Amino acid sequence: MQRRALLSLATLSPLAAQAQPRWSPDAPVRLIVPFAPGGSQDVLGRLLAQAAGPILGQTVVVENRAGAGGVLGAEAVARAAPDGLTVLLATAGQLTIAKAIGRRLPYDPIADFAPILHLSDSPVALLAAPQLAVADAQGLLRMAREAAQPLPYASTGIGTNTHLIMEDLKARERLNVEHVPYRGAAAAFNDLAAGRIATMFVSVPSVLAATGGQFKVLAVTSRERFPATPDIPTLIEAGVKDFEASIWTGLSAPRNTPAPIVARLAEAFRAAMETELVRARLGGLGVTPNGGDGAAFAATLREDLERWTRVAAPLDIKLD
Repeated sequence: MQRRALLSLATLSPLAAQAQPRWSPDAPVRLIVPFAPGGSQDVLGRLLAQAAGPILGQTVVVENRAGAGGVLGAEAVARAAPDGLTVLLATAGQLTIAKAIGRRLPYDPIADFAPILHLSDSPVALLAAPQLAVADAQGLLRMAREAAQPLPYASTGIGTNTHLIMEDLKARERLNVEHVPYRGAAAAFNDLAAGRIATMFVSVPSVLAATGGQFKVLAVTSRERFPATPDIPTLIEAGVKDFEASIWTGLSAPRNTPAPIVARLAEAFRAAMETELVRARLGGLGVTPNGGDGAAFAATLREDLERWTRVAAPLDIKLD
């Protein structure tokens, strides 16, 4: 009888677990956006907050914590209580790239966060100056390999995505290019249009927002052609085998956030990404939905950190 009773309890336990109510926030959820208002990441965060609130049954409040390349916002989440009420709109700038380039961080970007969801991806675009005598990415790569003097390339700052992606391409394709860092894309665009800069990588949203013939758009870094720019080939099509690079966005919570809370947040924000409110704006923001769960997002973080650490190692980047 005792054995039968134990078997009965074991049989019923999954049902009992299923009968437990799902976690629901008992106060507004703070979505920390580690950037100033107005940019594409901030717009995405606000759309997700608006869509996820009704799903969670609580208001989701966007809190902009700009500064130090997003580190201040990430630190606020790392130090928050692991109760599901504070989450980070995470990008590589605060997590993988920050550590890869040797920044002194007030948190461990892997150990101090619980990955919730890989929200979206956006490739970057390879641009060339309008005066440059190239018609496509193959032509630019050939010119850069054969150049007697280094071709100057711009980035949006030392240690940024656009810097490291070009350095990765440079190493793989043995390009003779030289880095010229800028503080943001606007000044770089001006010099590219004037021919003082030969080439650069830039985010797809910046390309979508540009007007006129101030530069040539030669390729994107997604595996397949990007839906918002279907006429632009990929670097893989240009012959650079398996070359992909994404400006990804994810959702993270403080470490030790209980698994049921992580699961519920993932479910709610994944559903938010599928709402018409959000989907209607994704193309204009230059992003595509991903939807990878916490385990998949954690794997992306590890792979990203390994890649950018390898790329940054010979560059001797000093920021702090």
